[in-house]
Amino acid sequence: MYQKIIKFSIYALVFLLPLFWLPFTFEAFEFNKQYLLFFLVSLALFAWLAKQVLVDKEIRIRKTPLDIFVLVFLFLAILSAVFSVDRISSLLGFYGRFSDSLIGLLSLGGLYFLITNNVQINSDKITDKHKLSIGGIIQIFSWSVFFVVLFSYFSIFGVWTKLSSAMTGVFPQVMLQSIFNPASGSMEGLTIFLAVVTVLFTGLLLNQKIQMRKLNFQNIFYLVLILACLGILEIIDFRIAWVVLLVGLSLYLLSALITRIFRENVNRLLLPIFLIIIAAVLLLFNIIRIDAPQEYVLGQNVSWQTAIGAATENIKSIFLGSGVGTYFYDFARFRPVDFNQEPLWYIGFDRSGSHFAEILGTVGFLGLLSYLALIGMFLIISWFLLKNRASGFQLPLLTAFLTLIVGQILYYQNITLAFTFWLMLGLGACCWQGTMKEKTVSFKSMPELSLVFSTLLVIVGAVFLVLYYFGASYYWADVNYRRGLFSLGQERIEKLGRAVESNSRLAQYKLAFSRGLFFEFLEKEQKSLELWNEIQIMAAGSAGRGQKEQEFSELQITMLNIFKDSINHAEKVTKLQPSLATNWYNLGMLYGSVVVRNDNLAEDSDWVRESIGSFEKAIALEPTNPIIYTELGNFYMILENEQKAKEYFQKALDKKPYYAAAIIQMALLLEREEILQEAITMLEGLITHDAWNIEAHYQLGRLYYNDGRIDEAIELFGAVALVVPQHSNSLYSLGVAYTAKGQVQEAILVFERVLELNPGNQDVIQKLDELKRQGLPQQRLEEQPEEEQEKEESEESEEEAEGQEE
Repeated sequence: MYQKIIKFSIYALVFLLPLFWLPFTFEAFEFNKQYLLFFLVSLALFAWLAKQVLVDKEIRIRKTPLDIFVLVFLFLAILSAVFSVDRISSLLGFYGRFSDSLIGLLSLGGLYFLITNNVQINSDKITDKHKLSIGGIIQIFSWSVFFVVLFSYFSIFGVWTKLSSAMTGVFPQVMLQSIFNPASGSMEGLTIFLAVVTVLFTGLLLNQKIQMRKLNFQNIFYLVLILACLGILEIIDFRIAWVVLLVGLSLYLLSALITRIFRENVNRLLLPIFLIIIAAVLLLFNIIRIDAPQEYVLGQNVSWQTAIGAATENIKSIFLGSGVGTYFYDFARFRPVDFNQEPLWYIGFDRSGSHFAEILGTVGFLGLLSYLALIGMFLIISWFLLKNRASGFQLPLLTAFLTLIVGQILYYQNITLAFTFWLMLGLGACCWQGTMKEKTVSFKSMPELSLVFSTLLVIVGAVFLVLYYFGASYYWADVNYRRGLFSLGQERIEKLGRAVESNSRLAQYKLAFSRGLFFEFLEKEQKSLELWNEIQIMAAGSAGRGQKEQEFSELQITMLNIFKDSINHAEKVTKLQPSLATNWYNLGMLYGSVVVRNDNLAEDSDWVRESIGSFEKAIALEPTNPIIYTELGNFYMILENEQKAKEYFQKALDKKPYYAAAIIQMALLLEREEILQEAITMLEGLITHDAWNIEAHYQLGRLYYNDGRIDEAIELFGAVALVVPQHSNSLYSLGVAYTAKGQVQEAILVFERVLELNPGNQDVIQKLDELKRQGLPQQRLEEQPEEEQEKEESEESEEEAEGQEE
């Protein structure tokens, strides 16, 4: 029975993991794959131990020369997690990515030892039908790849969408995207995986045990898979994947030539040569690439600069890095200033553009050296045995492993790629005939040992059960979190609250719950303003007014409690995950919202100090992000501390010279200081650099108006209104400018549009009434005495300019 469980668990994992995903959680792929990986590996490990302790009455372990290198790397990863800047992210993986968790890494290490201890080389020599073989695992894996490729083609050509329409929306929304594939959250990740398996299947197709003269099913199957993989690579056209494939095929060809494996039939090598030529041509000349969203991958320069900065931050990081799964911290803390000139500079990346660089930053120099030693030892032993013709599977597995290494250098690692790496590692080690040694500890002569190991088995089982319980609780938390994000109002708060209850250790849930509470506070604040306006209209002493006042008072108390809860959870987030700048930024914004609503607070008040302190901690964690500097500058503007505001706006511009938000705020600050021409010059420069910045156009138009350049202001306001017809501020300002020019009819038309967008706005209604009372068409205005007309326009212009300045 135990052997059946082992076989089922490993075969199920090999088949399901590249395919597995579920639509119930926030992240459909990596999160669920990690659960599957841990569950099946832990189940197989327990069955393996139970079989030896309860049935065989002996502990029998196969040892390979690679075992010590695997154990050292895993041990260093554990130490790195223990001393991590964020232990929860190290243990469970950074939220949204998950593939960088210690649990996942230990599960993959467990998979390696399961394979080396339970998999035989040749299936024809296996007498027990429940034993595992390399050929059997590869066959299962190839069928998994087949379905991955099939489902990916369905997404590319819209088959899932058509089936969903025909079956009235039976498929989840994630399946209807053109980039959907079960192996990875991106098509680019899929292409790296397919590049690796293309090299593997090419080697298997040329395996000496496969007679190429016979057109059997296995030959056709591998050939179809190779061609199908090339088709997806061409459609996606991810250059890194083409490079990985070219290097992998070249390494296979070079290895085959050096070892002379195909010296009896060298024509077999025409296949990899042909594939290399095809890959090179398609790399240079794309033919059928589809228009689909592309994944942004960090460049090698940024990746390694960040990694080196993280690995040299202090003594601990030199040896153990910032901690497994904490690349988000490394990137925020050490990303180069030059990255702010990239198109997606504002995104906080949680993964490197190179897995090797990520290991250096998160596990340190010791971690990277141990990983390189692990890879180096595997390659040395495999190459030595390959030259001695050890096994027909060895060359395909070795070159697939080498292709994975190239992929890790040029790309990050997701769970599917990590699983493939450790699978190839384990299967490759199984091919080492003559190097494996078996260590046996029998209980038959020492019954006491049986008792000891039986007790340990019970403890291991209990630990796994506890982990399953917490795993189920955490999974339910994520289900509620996803539901909460897609809900509104009170339902949103309730579901996010359930997520926090089920997993109070994850900062992401508390952060979302805090923000949800704040949104509810804003909704009730709007309701309270409407209620207050109703109270002001009602007569004093009326019965209805007293009831409304009571309702208003109760609403104020509710609002206060909601806001306190929001602040409380935001503070807990910073305690759970103090290394993430976003958490401190969020807390600073919440504290700042109090200051905005109480403009009489002094700069030394508790709320102000807490807000400034939170922003400063965010800056310390993410020193090259201009957004945080700008927000802190905005905060000082509210406090009317122009000197500090200007200082932080300038720091933002030092990090990103044409950062629009900082330039606009600096211009407003200069306007406040009556340095109008310099403010205008700054905004003119911004518009030259960013011609589609709507806010910059509006603010520049306003400054033109205040400088008396009415025609230029009208031009800018009109341009904004043309691009964004619902931009009320530009329309309002355009109406004011038309009024200043004496173009009454144009002003009336514009103000009527503003009133449509803002029904009941008393200021707009009053302006319309005044303009309509004037009733002066443009022709009559021109008939007035010139000096009287100029006087009237001047007075009106000055009055409106004062309003615009305000």
